[in-house]
Amino acid sequence: MITWHVVYTQPLKESIAQQNLLNMGYEVYAPKFKKKRRHARKIEEVVAPLFPRYIFVGMNIECAQWRNINGARGVSHLLMTNDLKPTRVPCRVIDELKGQETENGIVPIASLVSFIKGDRVRVCEGVFEDQEAIFECLDDKGRVHLLLNFLGREMKTALPAYVVEAA
Repeated sequence: MITWHVVYTQPLKESIAQQNLLNMGYEVYAPKFKKKRRHARKIEEVVAPLFPRYIFVGMNIECAQWRNINGARGVSHLLMTNDLKPTRVPCRVIDELKGQETENGIVPIASLVSFIKGDRVRVCEGVFEDQEAIFECLDDKGRVHLLLNFLGREMKTALPAYVVEAA
């Protein structure tokens, strides 16, 4: 039975690690998304890893020689649990990511957020902890833009998406 596991790659070597693991006979999934890049006064849209430095490898843990993954070019190491077994990712997570891909294999970043503009959210970490805000949008860096009422003024702020939950 195929199960999915997490591989931590060397910096900016996701595609090299993916190709080498494919050559070794493993099933590999490296989700990508489109982001805006600013360079030399130009803004362009580029395809980037959804999880920088992480890719997923599918294998039958009982019969695969999974220790050789650590020696693949582009791979830093296979993530392990405390009992020294590869960290497992539920199949439904991979299936959901694959199900949200467009025809060209891109995961729309907006499909990963369950809020729509105008939703009330609560900040659960940081200096604005327990403050309620209004969700504005999600940028391509995974930050949520919020309208926050702070010290009697409305202000806009951007925070990492993981610090926000439904109010």
